[in-house]
Amino acid sequence: MSTLVDHYLLQLKTFLPAKQRDDIAAELRESISSAVEERERELGRLLTDDEVNGLLRGFGHPMVVAGRYLPMQQLIGPDVFPLYWYVMQAVLIVIAVVGGLMVGIALLTAPRAMQAALQVAVTFWWFALQVAACVTLSFAALDYCNARFSFLDKFDARDVSAGVWSVRGAPLSAIPRADTVFEIATTVILLFWWVEWLVFPSAWLGVVLRLSPAIEAFFYPVVALCIVELMRLGVDLVRPYRTVPRVALRLVLNLAWLTVFVLAYRTEGLVEIAEIVRSENPERVLWMAQVSMSIALFGCASVTAILAATDVVRLVRR
Repeated sequence: MSTLVDHYLLQLKTFLPAKQRDDIAAELRESISSAVEERERELGRLLTDDEVNGLLRGFGHPMVVAGRYLPMQQLIGPDVFPLYWYVMQAVLIVIAVVGGLMVGIALLTAPRAMQAALQVAVTFWWFALQVAACVTLSFAALDYCNARFSFLDKFDARDVSAGVWSVRGAPLSAIPRADTVFEIATTVILLFWWVEWLVFPSAWLGVVLRLSPAIEAFFYPVVALCIVELMRLGVDLVRPYRTVPRVALRLVLNLAWLTVFVLAYRTEGLVEIAEIVRSENPERVLWMAQVSMSIALFGCASVTAILAATDVVRLVRR
């Protein structure tokens, strides 16, 4: 079967309910295979990608095809509902990610961290409800007016994508080995530096800096997380496919890393002066190093929060 057909079916599955996804895709694969074989018998040769693309266009955009298998909606009809559901989920994901980052900022910076984070979460919850209502009413109006979307009729199966529900983001999709190798390399470097097997230059503007004893509370948690990460990445390298247990494990690890970054950010004095070589203002150099450390931890926490949100999306879409 053409890889173009496989790509088409993978995109279709992202718009279908999890329980029906495989059965519907198998049924449609049989229909497409029959159509391809019949056309090839007529021509006496294999179809080109352009011809397969034209045949798939006859079946319809994956979003439209998925709508035929979804339950009827009273407010929004089946022709518009797949697009509505796609937009709704995409908007709510953006709100959830932004809200999660704002909650993280509140946890990192607010004096009463938990109270501030709860207030931010409640605010974004109400905002999400209002946005969901506006999106629903907008698509109900479009359906009532029998709106047509030209991109659904003039799609190209070679370019069609599920957008935020891309194939790479779905459970059971392939994991690029280049990504895994990069993660292994960065984790190994972090682990070796953390246990002082790898030493980087520590002199900065005439002052030799080092991590303070305050970092000792994080030593064993970081070592344990690095080891578990390397084991997980080793499995991904050998069998580069996402599964629900692996995505769940990565979510747990990302939440653990996020906890470490937040606690480290809220810990004062992680960097101290080991030796003054030549500096007129060593205290200012120390202050600059501490600010740089805070910025780095804040950035790591933000990226980890986004990765955790991505894992949640993958689990929800399983």
